[in-house]
Amino acid sequence: MPHWASCSTTCHLACIPVLASRADPPLGLARLRARGQLTELRDAELRFTVDEAAAFLRETAGADLPDTAVAALTARTEGWAAGLQLAALSMRGQPDIDRFVAAFTGSHRFVLDYLTEEVLEHQPEQLRAFLLETSVLQRLSGPLCDAVTARTGSQALLEQVERAGLFLLPLDEVRGLVALPPVVRRPVARPAGTAARPRRPAAPQRGGLVRRSGAGR
Repeated sequence: MPHWASCSTTCHLACIPVLASRADPPLGLARLRARGQLTELRDAELRFTVDEAAAFLRETAGADLPDTAVAALTARTEGWAAGLQLAALSMRGQPDIDRFVAAFTGSHRFVLDYLTEEVLEHQPEQLRAFLLETSVLQRLSGPLCDAVTARTGSQALLEQVERAGLFLLPLDEVRGLVALPPVVRRPVARPAGTAARPRRPAAPQRGGLVRRSGAGR
């Protein structure tokens, strides 16, 4: 049951409900936002800064890390708290911290297991297939994903991914261009072995689209 579903419906007037949910609850958020009755803490507000990540990693990993290592892990995880926690757990007992940080990606077994079990497995098959097919792209847009998947309706699926709280990073103000952080894109591109791999476009077409998606970086 989503966290918001357990919210009491008998709050007194002085009560301010606080809802926590990975996905947007169906509560008319746009109307509440327009009326100034909604305060939101979303990905941008919840991401750890480098200083916050340093303090968190110091407490969790039990050691002070070089500034370069903290900055690299913060960038790799996009300040994602769970990603930093998994990095700290993986780091324990590592003889060469710099080497570990350089190799730390979404393919690490702890990150892969977490994202697979806690996030991806709870998504509809259509959405998992869409994420896999488009995981070759560093930037995602409706038309580009339509071209890669050879289907229409990608913009609606991207909005569904956003509503599901799947770590999309907006690259503009109109939801026209988004990206998945590398630490998330790698597990998406390497699904569990039991999952059927969806159809991929032909190599020449995909290569051309990947070059287009990387243009202007």
